[in-house]
Amino acid sequence: MSSMLWALTIVMTVFLNTQAEASQGPGSTRMNARLGVVVEGPFDMTCTFLGRSKKVVIVYRRLSKEIWEPKLSCNDGAGSQIDRHVPVDGRDPGLMITGWYDDGQGWKQCNLKGWRNDPKGKSLSCQTPGGGTMTVTCTKGRCAKP
Repeated sequence: MSSMLWALTIVMTVFLNTQAEASQGPGSTRMNARLGVVVEGPFDMTCTFLGRSKKVVIVYRRLSKEIWEPKLSCNDGAGSQIDRHVPVDGRDPGLMITGWYDDGQGWKQCNLKGWRNDPKGKSLSCQTPGGGTMTVTCTKGRCAKP
């Protein structure tokens, strides 16, 4: 019986470690943290989408120094403009925003670098190769670091 318990422990350890090794994007796509923007919560944001390709903005929370877990998202399937409230996580206030688009060959990550001033707050945007855009505007809170 103890060998069966040992085997179960090994299987569960491998399974849990495999699940936490790579930060996930949409589907089975791996997220590249260098293309995301680290922010602080809590904040309110508005996601705006233009164009035909599928697009999504994902807010991740930090699990460890290298691992990020999806916390919430907004996508163009829900409309061209979506408002979200991002609460602070008491364990770690570290959050990251990334943008994704489907180019017909699979999900690709946008480079949302560069804060811009917007009449409603600070914003990040990305243009897809097909001419679509996605913009994340932080309308209230500490989305953009001071």
